[in-house]
Amino acid sequence: MRAGWNKKEASLWQEPRVSFKSTHWKWTEAQAGLDAAAPLISTELAERRNLFLVNPIEGNHYATLRTLVSAYQMIRPGEQARSHRHSPNALRLVLEVGPDVYTVVDGERLDMKINDVVLTPGNMWHGHANDGPSDAYWIDFLDVPLVQMLEPMFMEHWPQGFQEPDRANQSKELCFPWAQVEARLLAQMAESQGGKIARVVLDAPSLLTMELAMTMLAPGASTSNHRSTENQIVAVVEGHGETCVGGQTFRWARGDVLALPGWLPVQHFAKGVRSTLFSVSDARMQERLGFLRTEDMSGVLAHGQ
Repeated sequence: MRAGWNKKEASLWQEPRVSFKSTHWKWTEAQAGLDAAAPLISTELAERRNLFLVNPIEGNHYATLRTLVSAYQMIRPGEQARSHRHSPNALRLVLEVGPDVYTVVDGERLDMKINDVVLTPGNMWHGHANDGPSDAYWIDFLDVPLVQMLEPMFMEHWPQGFQEPDRANQSKELCFPWAQVEARLLAQMAESQGGKIARVVLDAPSLLTMELAMTMLAPGASTSNHRSTENQIVAVVEGHGETCVGGQTFRWARGDVLALPGWLPVQHFAKGVRSTLFSVSDARMQERLGFLRTEDMSGVLAHGQ
């Protein structure tokens, strides 16, 4: 027992304390790293050939944010990343891919195209294969840090190594093709007054811990300046621009990834060209638990601080 009136530090505080750092990773650097590793690390040696995006806080060696982790992954022609399943939910945003690259989820082949979002919900068998002629790259997003904190972690490998598909591209809930998402964004942009910004939430009922959204910005457009308790990882689907978060400014291009911890003012700016950002956050879970809070920060200097 310990006296509650003589605690070494408070157990409750007036507003969120941000311990993880806002961070930016560049796709050009990650691709160079994966290309260098490819001749040395095969899919037989490693569960996955990937580069985890580790938040640079003291003592952390894995998580990107408190509840989420992200990584760049590569698979070479002729390779298979063996099938496994685990408690955490996972998904991926496809960056570069040729023909005949696919993920197999519980026996269903999901063909992967550039900018597609492919889901592998928790406890579903999944593996990846590249039967095409060129290297394939994507960004992984998982809620592993959350499961590690709660501790109901399970993992199992497919006994035969790789689960061969027995059907193809039937599930509409496991893949969000970019062509369809882009069409929805453009339609929303055309219907909105001013036509400067559009946001589409990808409906993924199998992911109870994560919210997925695409935000399209017209050239020169910006999002509102706001802050939220959600932790979010943002990947650049197309374009280039800047994100201002908590007084820092990050300049991004296609394929880059940003870690945005909760309760810091965030504002995105598209520079010169149409830009689209893909966000993965724990907002859905926080909302279900009654924790989510968002504040409009209009009037608070975010850009150029």
